Amino acid sequence: MALGIVAATPAAADSLPDITKSSRWFCDIYSGTAEALIAADLITRAQLQPQKGRQPGVTAFHAHGEPCQAHLRVWRDPGYKVIRQQDDGSLCVEVTVSREMQAWRRKAEKAAEHEREQQQMDKALSECGPEYRNWKLQHGYRNGQATWQADYEWWEGTKEQLQREGIGGGMLFPGEPGGPEELHCKCALGFDVRVYLPGSTQKAAARIYTAQSWYVPHTKEAKQYVQHAPGVMREVWRPSGWRGRDFYYGKAEALIAAGLVPSLHLFPGRSGMNKQQASYRQDWTPATSSPHMDFGATIRRRGKGNEFCLELAVSDAEEKRREHVCMQRDTERSERAKVLAAEREQLRQAVQPETTAEEFRARRAELGEFWLKMIWKQVFANAEGALSFEVPEGSALREDLARAFQTIRDAVQEADIVRDKKQVVAAQTRLKLVAARNDTGLQSVLEDAKRLRLVRTAPGDGAPQ
Repeated sequence: MALGIVAATPAAADSLPDITKSSRWFCDIYSGTAEALIAADLITRAQLQPQKGRQPGVTAFHAHGEPCQAHLRVWRDPGYKVIRQQDDGSLCVEVTVSREMQAWRRKAEKAAEHEREQQQMDKALSECGPEYRNWKLQHGYRNGQATWQADYEWWEGTKEQLQREGIGGGMLFPGEPGGPEELHCKCALGFDVRVYLPGSTQKAAARIYTAQSWYVPHTKEAKQYVQHAPGVMREVWRPSGWRGRDFYYGKAEALIAAGLVPSLHLFPGRSGMNKQQASYRQDWTPATSSPHMDFGATIRRRGKGNEFCLELAVSDAEEKRREHVCMQRDTERSERAKVLAAEREQLRQAVQPETTAEEFRARRAELGEFWLKMIWKQVFANAEGALSFEVPEGSALREDLARAFQTIRDAVQEADIVRDKKQVVAAQTRLKLVAARNDTGLQSVLEDAKRLRLVRTAPGDGAPQ
């Protein structure tokens, strides 16, 4: 019956004024009174009977008309039907269309969405003027900051500019039809690069991308635990974690036996308590999450069992010690970042020179003109007290100086430009060593080994870790 409905309902619905029809990419939606929908052969009166496991006023059926169990997720199957009762008493019937129609509608929906985005970007681009229309590629090295996230090499440029730099060649970029939200690829030196559209509406409209390459790949810092007491595990503190908190995990009885919680009635789920979480001051009186309160502890339920996470405030001395550890770590990373930035810049210039021969010659010519002017002004045209050189117009000395200056200009324009092959080979050797440091898998293994040693040597509770 339902299969016949899928074929016949559009005409039936369109011919009845009491039924309105709309659509989504996967279904047709018919709205109206129960009598009108039944008369249009869209539903039967039996299909309005409540179904076990579903909310009141909602029923669902497979394509052949048999009831659909609540736990099944078959909403994309052609002919699947859901009947929902609206607040005003009318009914809404959703009938899933064929897979071919789903694909066509989804494609059309994405195309329309892309067109809307393009219109918004064109409007934003027209408002920003010529600033972003003739964009020049920007490139730099971030280093020496207080946070580890600032230690990266970066580019800002169009797709064509980035691809000329060896980034994302032959790939779809973010914002393009079918493109990813972020593009992860390699640069010409083999380092990992992340490419994305910046937050600036104008830059995004002009398709000016930001690309970043971390000096050292980010590895997820896994949590480690040590046994604090029978049945209680304590999370090992790490500099990226809470500085003023310690976290303990276990059942209520084990946490009480360990002396961490005074009594059982303080746990969530007890009479008069929140079911999932309870917070307390230092004296174990109920508290809120206000940052200005005298925080003591928070107990959170884990899952549906009797497992809990206990968050306890550490002593002022321990919190200050942890702050000192974090500051020391940030200082060390800042210094290391300076070294890594200089190393990356040297590698980039030696293995993949950013400056072409033409650019190199032009810069040297500009530098030569600067120093020739300085020689003339500071040496020959500048007096020192009552003394100065006499170089009159038309004199043989002035002509000799002019010829000497022109000889320097000619040398800059005509001299051959060479690359130091030994420097290139040495840079390629260093590049292999740096590549190992930028291998995410290798770094993850090394970090895990380091954390394992930390856990095995972690001292007792409250001692520095």
